[in-house]
Amino acid sequence: MMHGGLSWGNGKPSPIKDFSVNLNPVGVPKFLEEILEESMRRKVYLYYPDDYLTLKRNIAEIYDVDYDLVGVFNGASEAISRLDRALSVPEPNYQEYPRGSIYLASEGSEEFYFPLQGSSVIASHPNNPTGSPLRKEEVVNFLEAGKELIVDQSFADISPVDSFIPLVRDFPSLLVVSSFTKSFSIPGLRIGFTIGKKSKLLERASPPWRVNSIAYYIFANVDPKEVRRFFNYSKEKTKENLDKISRYGTRLKFYRSYAPFVLAEATIPTANLNRELLRRGYYVRDCSNFVGLRSNHFRFSLSNNFIELLKQIEEILVG
Repeated sequence: MMHGGLSWGNGKPSPIKDFSVNLNPVGVPKFLEEILEESMRRKVYLYYPDDYLTLKRNIAEIYDVDYDLVGVFNGASEAISRLDRALSVPEPNYQEYPRGSIYLASEGSEEFYFPLQGSSVIASHPNNPTGSPLRKEEVVNFLEAGKELIVDQSFADISPVDSFIPLVRDFPSLLVVSSFTKSFSIPGLRIGFTIGKKSKLLERASPPWRVNSIAYYIFANVDPKEVRRFFNYSKEKTKENLDKISRYGTRLKFYRSYAPFVLAEATIPTANLNRELLRRGYYVRDCSNFVGLRSNHFRFSLSNNFIELLKQIEEILVG
């Protein structure tokens, strides 16, 4: 299955400027790096983690929920892999979701709209790869009808969208899946979590010691107030970058996004575009393998120098 991210070479990351990976454009905060360094000094890698209770309490404080609603995993992907397989997925969507059935979102002239259909749905919010949000009123109506909803909020902490975490108190059929990987720009430190009544069930189906001692130490000791401040700042930064996109005139079609990435459509297939971009030291996510998208669709992150990426693309398209 194709994902964003270039392959390593000889055990080392690629030097290419990779805009196919969606991470926080702010980067890794200093307070997180300090705790990481502290974990190395204390050699926490010499120890097995315990029952993760301190970690769960800290996550619960960050999101103002009861800690017994929190489950922790080796990235959001592990939690997703434990889900029921008979789920409906509106397409296009994150490709690791279990799919019992699919249906197409509505593609408008400026953005995609993702309705909730069926009795059990999993969807990303904001959507990966389009950046479109779920609508709060529709989510509430869906849950009030007694239907099951799993919302992947892996980008919501750093995006100008509503969070549905407050709804878990009132709706046991809602499960929120999320990850610190994207919001803190730390794909090498795998840590995901769920919030909802079903968290314990998913944890029982998962192996012990699934979160390594370094990731555990960092997020069991991080200050929840600092985390919330960092998330608020990151949302503002994402919004600023999205505003730049809306003002940037190119030969590309941009879809309205509420995420730290944007879906675009070029006048040539993305495979051809990436061949030329790689020669220039850049790379974007080819979205041709997403259901409902075309060969000219691609996604790029709003990381540093994304305007320079767009200038490179325009030069290629003018050709």
